[in-house]
Amino acid sequence: MRKIVILCSALALLTSCIGIESRMTIQDNGSGTLVLTYRVSQLVTDLGVSSTGKSVVPLPLSRTDFERSIAPSGGKVRLTGFSRSENEKDVTVHAELAFDSVEALASVDAFRDAALTLASQGSQHSFSQVIVKKPRQPLSDDSKRMLDALFDGYDLTFVVQAPRAIKDSTLGTLSSDRRTLTYKTNVKDALTAGQDLVLKATW
Repeated sequence: MRKIVILCSALALLTSCIGIESRMTIQDNGSGTLVLTYRVSQLVTDLGVSSTGKSVVPLPLSRTDFERSIAPSGGKVRLTGFSRSENEKDVTVHAELAFDSVEALASVDAFRDAALTLASQGSQHSFSQVIVKKPRQPLSDDSKRMLDALFDGYDLTFVVQAPRAIKDSTLGTLSSDRRTLTYKTNVKDALTAGQDLVLKATW
């Protein structure tokens, strides 16, 4: 059981939750919207808090927690939609956010590990987001087997829609008009990649 607790805690910290779909739209002025849908295993939510006193699930699981999380932004990040459902296996949260700037979104505690940035130089804009950080220690064979057994079917999907054609990117595939970048992986592949996974796009 101790190995499972350690593994689940690592997963929560590294991937923000177990299965996530993130769809971000960025406008020319840096404002935009973020639509999040994430599934968290009941096993993880039952763990409560880690040894540091923080929840092992860094993304909010209730409307109240979400509103509390974005309150320090002073209205620069707003919750425009929220729903939650659960079954015996998962808790599923759907949240819709509007933000005045990527910097404001990055300052929200729930998104700090993503290290969101949007830099501008003349007419060129560069966006960056950390998907998963490399584990401090390589996963053992036992841990990999736990991943297969416990978290099969939990995917990580990140979509970024830019206001203009994307010229360059580090991960994912581009739509035919080159304005939408989509990167999809699963928890096991992300954690065994052997490197930080950082999504970058320039337009």
